Amino acid sequence: MNNKKQQVRVTAGFALLSSLIVAGSVQAGGFSTPTYGAPGWGRAFGGGSLFKNDPSSAYNNPAAMAFVDQNVAQMTVDYARIKIKYKGAANDYLGNPVSNSPIGADGFPDLSSPTVNNNDGGEGGFTAWLPTGFMVMPLGDRFAFGLSQVVPQGMRSTWDEDSKLRDFAVDTKIETVGLTGSLSFKVNDQFAIGGGLIVQHSKGFVSQNIDLLAAAANSQDPLLGSIDLPAGVGGALIRVKVDNISTGWFTGITWKPTDQDTLGLNYHAKIKNKMTGKYNIRSDSYSYALMTQPNPFTGTGTLVGSAYPGLALYPDGAHASTQLDIPATAGFDWVHQFNDRFTLGASVNWTQWSSFKDLTLKSGDITIVSIPYNYKDSWMYSLGGDFRATDELTLRAGVALDQTPTRNSTRDPRIPDGDRTFLSFGAGYEVKAVKGLSLDLAYSHQFVQEVKLKTKNVDRLGGASLDGKAESSGDVVSVSATYKF
Repeated sequence: MNNKKQQVRVTAGFALLSSLIVAGSVQAGGFSTPTYGAPGWGRAFGGGSLFKNDPSSAYNNPAAMAFVDQNVAQMTVDYARIKIKYKGAANDYLGNPVSNSPIGADGFPDLSSPTVNNNDGGEGGFTAWLPTGFMVMPLGDRFAFGLSQVVPQGMRSTWDEDSKLRDFAVDTKIETVGLTGSLSFKVNDQFAIGGGLIVQHSKGFVSQNIDLLAAAANSQDPLLGSIDLPAGVGGALIRVKVDNISTGWFTGITWKPTDQDTLGLNYHAKIKNKMTGKYNIRSDSYSYALMTQPNPFTGTGTLVGSAYPGLALYPDGAHASTQLDIPATAGFDWVHQFNDRFTLGASVNWTQWSSFKDLTLKSGDITIVSIPYNYKDSWMYSLGGDFRATDELTLRAGVALDQTPTRNSTRDPRIPDGDRTFLSFGAGYEVKAVKGLSLDLAYSHQFVQEVKLKTKNVDRLGGASLDGKAESSGDVVSVSATYKF
């Protein structure tokens, strides 16, 4: 091939990747997100990245890059819409019902006004855009090099500030954007190995209402703990924003025992991820005084400091940190080509969610809140395939069963996750007018199991409780452009 033409095409491939500079989030089990283009979404991820010339192998299984027969780049944009509904009771620390309340002039729920939508907790959820990109370049007969931009972890949930869930969650956003480089080596025509490195930027934003008087009355202080202080008086919303840059590694092997079959194993190692940033508290004048003025009962310190010795809250802002490690994952994929028209893939994936014990917010050596989660390891099973209807048109379908890592005893409105079923459909079209270009479209619906939300705020910032159920559903539309050069 002409060197100048090759340089132009390689430059175009890099430009395709570098154009992906914004990321959103798509919810899957826990807060992991599938890392595939539209073809993978159309198969419900069955077969992983082992289908012929799939550039998503650059991240999902780098060994499979060894069997990609020409340079290929892919850009994908996913649109996700997640809906969450809560029905049930909410109570303050005294056991009194908490209602949905309209927002007052101070920006907080107006507890003196008539309640609205009191029979349920309202709706949460989000919409988001998620761009991803992959590129694979064979280097001779044995090696291949890959690049990718992925969002391996990400989720978002939003509840209204007037919702009766406000003491548990308002906004939650967790997002990890990774840039990867990978290399594969073809040992022989049947077997290949590969590995790669990821540099990722993680960021998180969480907020929730805090009931300072309830927190004080719930304390072990001999004076404050004996007084039934009024719940819901005043208003305070804690907001935390943290981020971090971390690195990790991944590897894979691919084996072609027959001309029709391809098998693959992949492993992505756990990544330590300590996120740091700042918290602040938006409060009315009453709650601001509780955090900054002398304790009205003792005349010294603050009410918060008296309730919790050693804890100081700074409404105008202070340092914050939390440990949010990325769990290890492993997967087994199989693809079988029945004939020139029909190819089927199956996958089993494991995520070590048991490494996620709690979400603890610290400011220096002081623990502000510690929310237990105690996730369990989870499995995902996928089956999907391609049917080449014509030389230009390929149809796809698939189904996946994804276990939730959450537990009934610790599940809360931030991630009210249940076992989910992905039902997916897709199509791909090779554009004959532009050599090497193909366009793919996929639609996936997530049927999520209804789950219990029976929990209590056992952290330092209140004692509210929930006893109800959450039901969720999700839709994802994925569009890819793939260019072979």
